[in-house]
Amino acid sequence: MNCLIRKKQKTDCEGVQKVITLAWQQTYKGIINDEYLNALNLNENQRIENSINVFDENNNNELVLEIDNKIVGFVKFGKSKDENFIEYGEINALYLLKEYKGKGYGKLLFDKAKQELKKMGYFKIIVGCLVGNSSNEFYKHMNGKFQSTRNFSKGGQNLIENIYLFDNN
Repeated sequence: MNCLIRKKQKTDCEGVQKVITLAWQQTYKGIINDEYLNALNLNENQRIENSINVFDENNNNELVLEIDNKIVGFVKFGKSKDENFIEYGEINALYLLKEYKGKGYGKLLFDKAKQELKKMGYFKIIVGCLVGNSSNEFYKHMNGKFQSTRNFSKGGQNLIENIYLFDNN
């Protein structure tokens, strides 16, 4: 398999939105209500259009993972917007299609995002992961230290995220 991690381009907006739809449906089943997850298929074209319209090459902190020229994952990162971690970088999203999990691709995306955040001057990073998401084990395995929880609202639900801290020296 040919694996490539590269900066997201405007032409990748559709592929990234398709990964979001599938990854959310695969990962959050039983965590986020089915009505919201099913609606991801219905609003996918609108999300693709919105993503294209707001794409800014100069403010682009997203990487895509391609395997055999198909986008199968992505990571989004930047300055944390969490007021408790204002001087930190944050990995806001890391999604990988189910069939590519457990093969080291998530670690590749995670490590590349950490490198990019370090170039941006962030030596401490946080990641939020919904309670009940099996990816909590991934972040612990990557040496994340549990810090706290925070509220996360999606699909009309109030959910809880675990916040993990990573040193990025």
